[in-house]
Amino acid sequence: MAGKVKWVTDIEKSVLINNFEKRGWVQVTENEDWNFYWMSVQTIRNVFSVETGYRLSDDQIVNHFPNHYELTRKDLMVKNIKRYRKELEKEGSPLAEKDENGKYLYLDFVPVTYMLPADYNLFVEEFRKSPSSTWIMKPCGKAQGKGIFLINKLSQIKKWSRDSKTSSFVTQSTKEAYVISLYINNPLLIGGRKFDLRLYVLVSTYRPLRCYMYKLGFCRFCTVKYTPSTSELDNMFVHLTNVAIQKHGEDYNHIHGGKWTVNNLRLYLESTRGKEVTGKLFDEIHWIVVQSLKAVAVNASPSLTSSTANDRILKYNLINDTLNIAVPNGEIPDCKWNKSPPKEVLGNYEILYDEELAQGDGADRELRSRQGQSLGPRGGRSRDSGRTVLTTWK
Repeated sequence: MAGKVKWVTDIEKSVLINNFEKRGWVQVTENEDWNFYWMSVQTIRNVFSVETGYRLSDDQIVNHFPNHYELTRKDLMVKNIKRYRKELEKEGSPLAEKDENGKYLYLDFVPVTYMLPADYNLFVEEFRKSPSSTWIMKPCGKAQGKGIFLINKLSQIKKWSRDSKTSSFVTQSTKEAYVISLYINNPLLIGGRKFDLRLYVLVSTYRPLRCYMYKLGFCRFCTVKYTPSTSELDNMFVHLTNVAIQKHGEDYNHIHGGKWTVNNLRLYLESTRGKEVTGKLFDEIHWIVVQSLKAVAVNASPSLTSSTANDRILKYNLINDTLNIAVPNGEIPDCKWNKSPPKEVLGNYEILYDEELAQGDGADRELRSRQGQSLGPRGGRSRDSGRTVLTTWK
């Protein structure tokens, strides 16, 4: 009989520990032999640093890819997606096709974005083309809405960027790096409020790429109705959905936490926009996820803190289903596994993309999927007149 999985974590969250304990796994310390280590972002950075040269043995797995920040840091994500698009262009891939205005037909899912201070002059040039536009600034290495603000005048960014003594733009080494993106000032609203999506994607392997989408994601709503008025640019209760910000609002509901399940969102959209439009929306969301993952071949540390009872249940089940895929049958990991588990163990995950199944069809298959055409048995799901059909890029 195989031995029991030995686990370590430096994140003291009940949704994690309860899942480990219910499997009968054995807790050990980081200095002992372990098979499964659920690490914080800082720990994974330290363990897999160039200085340590640490490599996992065949019976060890961790919860992060060591280079996860290539996608989860805002500046690196933009850099990698831009590079990915240029590489596809060089290859002559139809996925990189542009319209007569130079806009990507299938890969236009990142707003106009610059790095500051490095791209300051480029940003100013773009800003002056549309001086009435609004832009959003975000620090590259922070989360939970920290340090984010909106601007609509160059004077506002100059106040942030200029050194008071020299009146010259400060260097990268002396100021925190930011990304600045053209603000989407006509977002989809529900009840007059902005919302965003918290979706959980499990990547079990990058070579070949195999990823799963968790069905039980949720929406996070602002507590104050949205307005594009410049008088409300500083009101983060209008613009940012982060719970870390919204929980301080007067209208924040501590019972439901200002959240909807993705299933409720889907029902709402189907009733107000129709099933075809809703199906297309979710297929495009899935497309963006897969292309973003390909660009680095994500939130690095999704919050495991539960703000409501439903939150706690969701995250417990999320970890449970994740472990069932990552550690099949609760057996000691083996790098020689076939990492494509049977459908019955996926729980609330569904396969989003399997590169092994998709190989042989190439970019043409992906392109036709993006255009809504169905091509056969290696795809995922799409929607055509209410029927489930196969899409081509999954």
